Amino acid sequence: MSFEKTVFVFLATLVVASCAPTPSEPQPIVPVTRLVGTWQGRDTATVGDVPSETGRFRIRWETSNETAPGAGTFKLTLRSAISGRTIGIVADHKGVGTGTAEFDDGPRTYDFLVESAHVDWKFTVEETTGEFGKTSRLPFPATR
Repeated sequence: MSFEKTVFVFLATLVVASCAPTPSEPQPIVPVTRLVGTWQGRDTATVGDVPSETGRFRIRWETSNETAPGAGTFKLTLRSAISGRTIGIVADHKGVGTGTAEFDDGPRTYDFLVESAHVDWKFTVEETTGEFGKTSRLPFPATR
């Protein structure tokens, strides 16, 4: 290739590159949650049949009304609804109490095994995902 052609190709590349649009500012990913369900009861139960697109959950649980002080037990297990395989223990608690757990496993159908004695229990499951979106940017407050 001749020198003139090389210079022309180089200059043409610079012109095309300088005409390309500048990339926009990246949009933040905003967390979005949806309520999957709320369950409550007493004693042992299998609940749910929760299809999930993300496998990311926030689970809030609570036990109350312990009938015999010191005898209440509550164990909440997240499982695969297809195989019954344990994905994780959400809570293993004695007596009255509350807690929150977060799981990030993967898309599938889930269920929950509740093993409980001498307490009432309830739990709420929210699925968490993210979406691109604009967040409001407020200026910092003036300092005095």
